[in-house]
Amino acid sequence: FNYLSGTVHIHYMDDKPAKDRPTTYGSAGVEEEEVAAAKDADAVKDVRDVFTIDEAVEKLGFGFFQILITIFCGLVWLADAMELMILSVLSPLVKCDWNLSASDEANITTVVFLGFLIGALFWGTISDMFGRRTSLGLCAVLILVFGLLSAAPVPNTKQFGYPWLLVCRFGVGIAAGGSTQSVTYYSEFLPKKARGLCIVLLDLYWGLGSVFGSLLALAVVERLGWRWYLAMTTIPLALVLFFLPFVPESARFYMIQGKGAQAKKVMDKVAWFNRKKPLEGKLVTQEEKEQMIKNAATAAGSTAVASQSNSPMLHTRNEVHLNGSHEDSMDKEPLLRGGVDGGDKLLQYQGKKKTLIGAKIHHQMKVFTTLFTKGMWKTTVLLMHIWFGCALLYYGVVLLTTSILVENTRCGVLNVSMCNSSYENCTCKTFDQSDYLYITWTSTAEFPGIILTLLIIELIGRKITMAVEFFGCVAGFLLLLWCVPPAVTTMFLFLIRGLATGAFQAAYAYTPEVYPTNVRAIGMGVNVAAARVGAIVTPYVAQVSYNVNFAIPIGLYAGIALLVGFAALALPVETKGKALKDGVANH
Repeated sequence: FNYLSGTVHIHYMDDKPAKDRPTTYGSAGVEEEEVAAAKDADAVKDVRDVFTIDEAVEKLGFGFFQILITIFCGLVWLADAMELMILSVLSPLVKCDWNLSASDEANITTVVFLGFLIGALFWGTISDMFGRRTSLGLCAVLILVFGLLSAAPVPNTKQFGYPWLLVCRFGVGIAAGGSTQSVTYYSEFLPKKARGLCIVLLDLYWGLGSVFGSLLALAVVERLGWRWYLAMTTIPLALVLFFLPFVPESARFYMIQGKGAQAKKVMDKVAWFNRKKPLEGKLVTQEEKEQMIKNAATAAGSTAVASQSNSPMLHTRNEVHLNGSHEDSMDKEPLLRGGVDGGDKLLQYQGKKKTLIGAKIHHQMKVFTTLFTKGMWKTTVLLMHIWFGCALLYYGVVLLTTSILVENTRCGVLNVSMCNSSYENCTCKTFDQSDYLYITWTSTAEFPGIILTLLIIELIGRKITMAVEFFGCVAGFLLLLWCVPPAVTTMFLFLIRGLATGAFQAAYAYTPEVYPTNVRAIGMGVNVAAARVGAIVTPYVAQVSYNVNFAIPIGLYAGIALLVGFAALALPVETKGKALKDGVANH
């Protein structure tokens, strides 16, 4: 700074372009305009030299990489569906072996979904802390282990075998609670035009898992027993672990963690798989790019100011610290990126006893509370009710189908004339081949439900798709009250299961789209937890209250379907055709 002339001299230690070479401003308006114009050009160039995850995904498009992760995530869903298909087959089988009551039978299903509930609460946090791919791999290993333990040849008695089965199936439930993170992982690599369609297509694997589970029961149970059936349902999990080394971590997860270099490598890998040229420039978050755009606009405004005034005092108000004082003011300790507003950082200060894990847990609690802030609470509350209803209805119709077979009912009345013993012995009916075929037939209803959802979800949107399918479930349940031949009852159950599947999948498509990246995984976890509550309740509705009066479960299911249909219509945001967000928006 020259005190006599009132000018500032800027000196560079390396070679710079002409516009950046040493100059003087403060005494000549022309020189000030040149400096301001150079800053303007640099700011615009900075914006042009960067790109976001959304821009990268859209430019790289849908290719072989997306096919690879479709197979990977699809196998996760197929394995999950086979594990859950066990619930509709296993309970009636062990009920006869161990002379279980209706409540004991319902507990076998309930402990699995209780594990799902607990797992859903922390798998989202694990996914946000350590990565989507890591959490999915750990889930697969644990499901495999507990699934095999469920089939262990322990003493086949109620005193020992029943508690062992409950504990092992509870472990399966906890591990399977994280499988829904596959939807979060999958959606983060999909172009927005294909996202809704692809996520719904993912449900085809769920349908295949249900059908394969039924056919496997048909082929194995009568010949080898239910323990071999449990062991063989873990085969898809081995395939998941085989594919795991070939899929990368989520690039969005890396960006939220502040690991831009790793995220760039992931997107370069996507480009290689899709036969595209790697994108040039720096990968930044959406918030960082928006800030760069603001800086460019500010620089453009400063050019106009410089052309109007050459006062040194005016420029010192907006002076940039070129000697590094701004950088020196930043804490040099490690920090966690990806906070609630996209720029939040949990700093690790010297002298404090906080560990990295402790800081991350604190961060995740802060993220969790964001789901219920002014901008997002309505969406979260409505989605929790919708997910609760989805699980209650879907698993309800699955178990209701089994109840109709096992209880030997016709028009909702137990046919006690077929047995002369006690009620428990009368209702202890094992499946024959025709029953397994019946279950398989109703399982195929998921495919028409998926196809219907595929046809309308991008046409009328996610919200209306869910509402239409929920209202269709209301009609289907009410039709079950009509005393008709068994074949017609099968058609009604087929209709309900297809619509419930479609509504569930529409919710899976909508939820990761409506939440921004930094709360997406934990948002999915919270809503999946709400679904598990519905799944915990439904065995007592479909299996226990069914024994009291057939009209009780039918009325409850129809009423819930009606309420969640209106909840879907009340959602404040329609996500069809919109890009995924990295920061919290007002909903």
